[in-house]
Amino acid sequence: MKKTGFIFAVCCVALVASAQNEMTPLAFYKQQADGLTAATNRNQRAYAKTLADNLGTWAAQHLADENTPQVLLTQARLYTLAQEKANALIALLKVSKLYPQVSLANQKNTIQDLLQIVDEPARSADGMRAFSLSAGLETSWVEREAAVLFALSKLPGSTLYAPAAAAFENFFLRYPSYGQNDQVELWYGDLHRENGNYLAALSQYQKVAALYPLTPYRAASLRLTGDIYADHLNDTNRARALYNQVLQTYPDSNETGIVYKHLAILEENERNYDAALAYYDKAIRALGSSPAAFEAYTGKADVYKKRKDFDSAYRELQQASMAFAEDEQRRTQALLEAAQVARRNLRDDIKYTQSLEKILVTTLNNPRNDEIMYELGQAYERQNRTAQAMEMYRKLVLRHPDGKYAARAQGRINKLGK
Repeated sequence: MKKTGFIFAVCCVALVASAQNEMTPLAFYKQQADGLTAATNRNQRAYAKTLADNLGTWAAQHLADENTPQVLLTQARLYTLAQEKANALIALLKVSKLYPQVSLANQKNTIQDLLQIVDEPARSADGMRAFSLSAGLETSWVEREAAVLFALSKLPGSTLYAPAAAAFENFFLRYPSYGQNDQVELWYGDLHRENGNYLAALSQYQKVAALYPLTPYRAASLRLTGDIYADHLNDTNRARALYNQVLQTYPDSNETGIVYKHLAILEENERNYDAALAYYDKAIRALGSSPAAFEAYTGKADVYKKRKDFDSAYRELQQASMAFAEDEQRRTQALLEAAQVARRNLRDDIKYTQSLEKILVTTLNNPRNDEIMYELGQAYERQNRTAQAMEMYRKLVLRHPDGKYAARAQGRINKLGK
């Protein structure tokens, strides 16, 4: 009897001690993560990955918890220790989209390093822009998670591909009834396409029309399917049929302008230049001031170049610069291309200088301004406009003293001043 009482008392003390020492899952994970500051062997890397996976599960279950942004940052650190750069990048992308109020300024170098896994180095800039585009605090959690997937769909990279695809599949598992899943399915197709899995992309695009009878993206599904046949499967006849189906069945959709542009490219590639020009004209009218419209302008100029109609090519590029007068980057691109046509094809220094002058009038922060100023000075010299050449070289040296063209400009000043 006394022995039993003693055992009961010990058990009570043990239960009280256990209750006092009990930790929350988050506290446990934090303790484990804080103790892992390096991973120098395979076992430590495997542990870091497992612990990061645990934190990801906790975060998914506690999106609204105030600790979750820090949990995801810790997860990114652990994945980096585990040499799982793709998963670390996705964790940071989640912070930027799910918690736009959290600044990632101190993570910029880390993000740039992680973006090296993107296959095309030039696309790492797209990745940095993806971090700056926020879904907004006013959106729902599912919309913010969808924004993560949209960003991933634009980044090609063999290292990133599998984790990104897993993120899509996990989203569909968690949100089977999300009202915008048809759009997310298209993004999933984009992910496959960006990574060269064209048959999977084709299936994904077709899936939207087949499984979502009320989708507003049926025209997009057809157009994107046509793009795969045109660009990657070398079946231009099938592509044309799909493009024409969009025009006939959905003449008022937002896809018609893109379809006209892509039909123009098909005709251009087959040297049907009259047909290509007609389609580019339709694309320009339908696309308005969208980026795709700029591509139609420059595509039309390319057709004129192929026909050796350089005057028309020059005029088209000038027209593009006026149509995109408020878009500094595209306006500058159009004028630079016009200048090259004037110089190389038309042998017209007057048109050449006029195009370059237009760039300098309204474009103050173009990184190529010193080069443009030097070329403009050279053009003035060829036209025996020595005073204007000297003035341009002086402006170059004054505005860009550390640029690579400053020494050349100073050399021209010294020579012309003798």
